[in-house]
Amino acid sequence: MAKATAIPAGYTCTALADHWLQTVEQNVDLSCRRADFTQNFLNICKTLARSLDRSTGIVRITWETLSKLTGTSRATIARVLRTLKAHHLLGVIASGRSAKKTPRGQQQQNLAPVYALLTPTPPTPDKGGEDDYFYDENGNLFITDTPSPLRDEKISYNKAKATGAFSIFFKQQYALYAATHRKNLELKRQHLQGVYPTKKAHQQALTHLARVLQHHCYDLRAMSARAIIEATQPFFEAGWSVRDVLYALEYSPTNHPYNTKGATGMRSVKKWLHLRLNAWLSQGEILPSRTAVEEQQHREQKAQHVIASQSRKKVCGPSVEVKRQIKVALLGEKKARYLFPELF
Repeated sequence: MAKATAIPAGYTCTALADHWLQTVEQNVDLSCRRADFTQNFLNICKTLARSLDRSTGIVRITWETLSKLTGTSRATIARVLRTLKAHHLLGVIASGRSAKKTPRGQQQQNLAPVYALLTPTPPTPDKGGEDDYFYDENGNLFITDTPSPLRDEKISYNKAKATGAFSIFFKQQYALYAATHRKNLELKRQHLQGVYPTKKAHQQALTHLARVLQHHCYDLRAMSARAIIEATQPFFEAGWSVRDVLYALEYSPTNHPYNTKGATGMRSVKKWLHLRLNAWLSQGEILPSRTAVEEQQHREQKAQHVIASQSRKKVCGPSVEVKRQIKVALLGEKKARYLFPELF
């Protein structure tokens, strides 16, 4: 009941941390704020998102913990929470209590405030739309759940060709695969193995990687696995992983994010995929993947640390003779012999 009253009309409680962070970036204008407040604001929002309990959809965290994790003051935390509440992006289910305010006769302890992360309720999709069954009750694409192709009306290839509904056909093909390979689709660090016994096994591995890309990038679900393999096979054979391909779709080779998110504004998802991947080609050669660059940087930092530790001068303490003379001078020889016999 408390959770229901904390959610204003036109907003819903979300259990998706990344979706909430995107909503905060889109709805809260920080252009007129100081740079330090903007950084503190983002750090506090990310900490709230990381503290989200997806099973219950609530955040339970004290201001003291927020202050330690973000390195900000209580005044800054209060200002950020007020801003989020003013934009209806944070609902207060319980305000919490400090140990000093504990009623007499009860055990003194902090009671953490309980928050709900809120997002605007999207407009209800048209009941007659073709893609309704790919959306949840909030109008968002399924993230942890996949629609069942066996329960929905199945569209064959011939019917898709006759009606032009290829996007629905390809989404159903992904859903069929995801229904039986759910756990194998979650990991992003998947890549081709060195050698496969047959060409069929190699093709099956490529198809699986294409399905993993579709699992993490919803725009690619409107494409066939064959079209995705055609664009990504050279990169996978060059040692790239699914994580590297997903990174290339959102970031340029200079590690700068693109202005658009996903295939937004592109008429063709296939063209968008080829454009983003071709940006990672230099004179026909595939550039090193993001994972390879990070591993190389890690090896270089480790080597520099080893060199620095070897060249660092070792600090040796005073010798036994010097220690004995110091103790004798401070305590006298008799007392020094009694207290520190190891020096004599």
